[in-house]
Amino acid sequence: MKSFFVVGTDTGVGKTLIAAGLARMLVNRGLHVGAVKPVASGCAKASPDRSGGLVSEDGKLLQKAAKLPDSVYPEIVPVHYKQPLAPYVAAWKERAVPLDKIEKAYQTAKKKYDCLIVEGIGGVLVPITRDFPAIDWLVKWKLPALVVARAGLGTLNHTLLTVEALQKRKIKVFGVIVNGYKGKEISEKTNVQALRKLLRVPVYGPVRFNSNYRTNLDLLARDLKKLGLKL
Repeated sequence: MKSFFVVGTDTGVGKTLIAAGLARMLVNRGLHVGAVKPVASGCAKASPDRSGGLVSEDGKLLQKAAKLPDSVYPEIVPVHYKQPLAPYVAAWKERAVPLDKIEKAYQTAKKKYDCLIVEGIGGVLVPITRDFPAIDWLVKWKLPALVVARAGLGTLNHTLLTVEALQKRKIKVFGVIVNGYKGKEISEKTNVQALRKLLRVPVYGPVRFNSNYRTNLDLLARDLKKLGLKL
């Protein structure tokens, strides 16, 4: 698969972690892998060498996972916001979202790599601008979607709504990964089975929560490889 978009059913479901793990898995196959997170919010001030700009922790994780140099970081995350808000709302106090800058970053990355992983922000209908939800990137760029869903209570509704929104726009959904399984809720023990019965797309997992994954991306890549995704 040349390029694909990792979307979440909500914020905090672990889509960056899954995107990073897949990037490392493909790198370990010998592929030159790129990553783009079109816009990031809740960013911190960068080190002095970036002239006091903002940096995304998620963007740096994607860079590390794909084993890319610091010089390409601005292509990975072309737009940053300090406030932890949807871009449309963050832009009220910060600058307007420059969609043209994001488009340029995507088109540049698209030509450079064997495989390009694009990672969204929040859920698929998060407003980037007033008239541009995140899902419009998938439509515009004609990218298939991999959905990342949380393991616990509420994921059936969120996942079904997400897949419905994607398929309504004729976006190919090539799988759902259930992430962050801890086994503490009864819903976690039934959600994967339920989703497999309710959806007509492959459902993978659950991926167990492991605090070591962010620092041991090769371990994460090995565990994701076991899921048998068709990449």
